[in-house]
Amino acid sequence: MTCQSGIRADDHLLNFFEQCKQCKIRFGKIVINNERLCVNHTLKPSKDWRKDWKKCLPDCVDAYEPCFVLFRFDSGHDWILISFADDKASVRDKMLLAATKATFKSEFGQSFIRAEYQIANQNELELDQFEKRHLQGDGDTHLAKEDDDGAEDTRPMSFVERELSTVAKERANIPFSMHANQTLRGVQFPIDQDAEKRLKEFANGELDFVQLSVDCLNEAIKLETYCARVASPEALSAGGEATAALIPPNKPRYSLFRLRGVVDNDAVPTAPTFFLYSVPPSDACTIKEKMLYSSCKGPLIGELRGPLGVRIDQKVELDSREKLDLAALMAYVTPEPPAQPPSAQMAAQFERPLPPGAGSRRITKHPPGARSD
Repeated sequence: MTCQSGIRADDHLLNFFEQCKQCKIRFGKIVINNERLCVNHTLKPSKDWRKDWKKCLPDCVDAYEPCFVLFRFDSGHDWILISFADDKASVRDKMLLAATKATFKSEFGQSFIRAEYQIANQNELELDQFEKRHLQGDGDTHLAKEDDDGAEDTRPMSFVERELSTVAKERANIPFSMHANQTLRGVQFPIDQDAEKRLKEFANGELDFVQLSVDCLNEAIKLETYCARVASPEALSAGGEATAALIPPNKPRYSLFRLRGVVDNDAVPTAPTFFLYSVPPSDACTIKEKMLYSSCKGPLIGELRGPLGVRIDQKVELDSREKLDLAALMAYVTPEPPAQPPSAQMAAQFERPLPPGAGSRRITKHPPGARSD
């Protein structure tokens, strides 16, 4: 992994990036000068990207000055990033460019960079050489295949590709300062009315078991089954057949289960409530189902504890083939006993021996008639 240089984009470079995303720039050359990223050369777009390429490249690059080159074809918001570092440049400058590349891409935006190229010879930036080496047969040919009048590529696209293209175009019109990097914390699907009704009954103590599922097609939390009373403690101790039968072995499920009448310990809740997230083996369900269930689990627990008022004492994730019995459930809610200190006898067995000459005098007695040397 390359060590980062810590050089970040200043306000001037960020404004340049914003102009790039608004399709006001065709070409940009960025160099590292005095440990700062500086825009060294720019060019506004014309109707023919090939003419723009020949105006700038390879004449504007210097063999002794490593740089980043941003170039946009007539395809809208698809940019290519060229890291130019000639063999004639100093090792320090080439290492500094490599250590700044990750930060440069992050500041510009990974989603706007369609392809990256590493060039070490100025002659490779000739248009015919670059097309022959990089733009033919590598899957990026459509970036340059457009009409001379600037019309966009009219290839057939799927629904997802059209959505991504629309999002990229809308994002380009947003000022750069308004972009925010967010981390997806989970997916919150609405809860069905029947499921919400049974969950409220569970919160009031009217039900002891409610099972929910994720409707992947309609993107909602649905009710699967519910029971007023599941099983007696004896049935759970015998193997938990009554509870295990309610959990399907080949589908992921969310289950709320209240264990009644088996706890007489002050440290354990009277009727502990379990949130059971059962996951089947890998060959029993699709990856999409597992991803949706995993993403919906956190927001669902928050909604259960919040608006619906369900008390959850323990969250358990288990294989749908595992046996649910009283011992397994009580192991989650029973506090572990404190560690016992070692007894004096055990400590005495490992006492450190006294050094020579210390302690009481030890006299070795020989039996009568024995000869001592």
